[in-house]
Amino acid sequence: MGIRNYFKGTCCLWLTVFLLFIVLAQSCNGADLTVSTGELVWAQSDGLRHEIYACSFTDGSWNDPVKITDNNADNLHPVVDIATDGTKWLFWSAVRPDGISIEYAVTSDGVWSEPIKIEMEQATAITPSILLEKKNRLWLVWAGNDGGNDEIYASRFINEQWSVPEVVNSVNEVPDVKPTIGYNDRGEIEVRWTGFRSSSSNGSSYVHLFSTYSTDGWAAEQQVEDEEQVAAEEPEVQLPSFVESDSQYFLKIL
Repeated sequence: MGIRNYFKGTCCLWLTVFLLFIVLAQSCNGADLTVSTGELVWAQSDGLRHEIYACSFTDGSWNDPVKITDNNADNLHPVVDIATDGTKWLFWSAVRPDGISIEYAVTSDGVWSEPIKIEMEQATAITPSILLEKKNRLWLVWAGNDGGNDEIYASRFINEQWSVPEVVNSVNEVPDVKPTIGYNDRGEIEVRWTGFRSSSSNGSSYVHLFSTYSTDGWAAEQQVEDEEQVAAEEPEVQLPSFVESDSQYFLKIL
């Protein structure tokens, strides 16, 4: 899962072999391009706070970047997905003194909307991850905090409404953070995240967990067995010159 997505920063990373990103990096240096379309979103500091930007890679070159936010929030952790009709959905964390919320923008006729805040019960909603199903139903997962430890929440956007958020992780008194959502090798919708767990052999530590979705809801969480793959080194990606090297970014390749 996630073989066409790459994101860097405080977001969690699906660590597989990202050959497509190497191809895109080579294209930025003048090599032949074999992947013609991609969408890059990033959080870049203006010296006071971080703003969200987006640009597309089409016909062998980067389009002019578009500034999505211009507000009093520190905007972080951007992610993007593209529907079958070409509509782009961009989500991020908006950090303000009174809490952290998830906001998003969507394109209409190629033009980005103004940021839209999702109303949630949690005082803190952070590190979103999204997935557009084939029928353009949108999944959103995030780490939310209602005054205790962070939990992993999931909701769907259907018929212009968000469903009631569901907790994905098991009931516990420890943090669960940095979720990502996508399809696994069996074509199932799957969420992975990092959680603090205890075991008889290793004591307490952060481990990588996952849960799959079916018509019966979210399955009981399981621990990722291949921790070496999860801990693999991130591949290097050559960013366009207008993106600062220390920016948080997310790259979607089509």
